[in-house]
Amino acid sequence: MPKIKKKAYAAKRRPEEEMRSIAHHVAEFVAPRRKQALIAASVVLSLIIAFSAYALVQSSRDKKASQLLPAALEYYSPAKGIPPDYGKALELYRDIGGKYSGTLSGAVARYYAGNCLVALGRRDEAVAEYRKFLDDYSGYKFLSALVCQRLGYVYADLGNQAEAVKAFERAEALAGPGLATVELARLYERSGKTAEAEKKYKEITEKLPGTRWAFEAMTKVQKPGISLNVPSAAPAAAKPAQK
Repeated sequence: MPKIKKKAYAAKRRPEEEMRSIAHHVAEFVAPRRKQALIAASVVLSLIIAFSAYALVQSSRDKKASQLLPAALEYYSPAKGIPPDYGKALELYRDIGGKYSGTLSGAVARYYAGNCLVALGRRDEAVAEYRKFLDDYSGYKFLSALVCQRLGYVYADLGNQAEAVKAFERAEALAGPGLATVELARLYERSGKTAEAEKKYKEITEKLPGTRWAFEAMTKVQKPGISLNVPSAAPAAAKPAQK
């Protein structure tokens, strides 16, 4: 009988011991991972603090850069009667872009630096400047679209129609239908790509209604049995104005 009691007592103790054992194992499993979780949380907190500090610094730098832009603009686009000094403007814009890279005002300065090079007739350098802008400031979609448009015009002036089309297509993709769409239609028309030109002109009439571009496009879109107007037809259209 005593033996039976001992066994019964041991049986009663076994579940409690098992629970303590499970709890011990759970504690051993959680403890190191809790430490890892605390480390991860501290790392995330440090990154948030660092990012906030960086944002404040960038905001301060952008403010300083924005205060320098008007002086450069005075040379780029002076008051009436004063000729622009693109060389001086280029110098100032490059200085701002170099000292305050990564800021919005720095990006604006880089954009105008490219424009100055175009105005100075240094088109190859302008292409390099615009392409560098697109590499460094792809996050600024609106400015990137403007740069692509400018790049398209420069390539067209250089006689590189294929690259001009690529630049205008990229501008259109970034900003949607607009001037780039119009320039694409004109490029297609001049190169004899009637179907592509008509498609773009139709897009202009549908997505840019009420604009002067839409009015121009309406005169270009062919009706059944009528071919798209091409540059060779321009003299005939100009006759009434010569009277």
